[in-house]
Amino acid sequence: MKFARWTFRIAGTLGLIIMVPILFAENQIEQIMPPAVNHPEFFYGFVILNMCWQVLYLFLAKDPIRFRPMMIPSFFAKASGPVALTWLFLQGRISSQWITTTILDGAFAILFLVSFWVTGQEATNN
Repeated sequence: MKFARWTFRIAGTLGLIIMVPILFAENQIEQIMPPAVNHPEFFYGFVILNMCWQVLYLFLAKDPIRFRPMMIPSFFAKASGPVALTWLFLQGRISSQWITTTILDGAFAILFLVSFWVTGQEATNN
């Protein structure tokens, strides 16, 4: 259970550290990666929804056994970015720079599956 606690605690904390500043960085993002954000509802919707998942990971860290069923959708949430960006890269629609940005999410997706397995083993042993 210690493994799952630390995995979700680190994932949630890092996620919030990364996502909260993005809420206030629309102008900088437009300058670094033009064009401008044409649909702010999608931009802010994505960032806020992503932050909600980070909070869920912190809840999972508090009691991994109790919230174990939420580890499966958490895996899909973490894996969706790497899968989508890999697909876009293979189609030639994005540069390889975007693939490197999702390596951390891919690693956490794997750790979430390991956490699911480990907590299942611990639950049956108790």
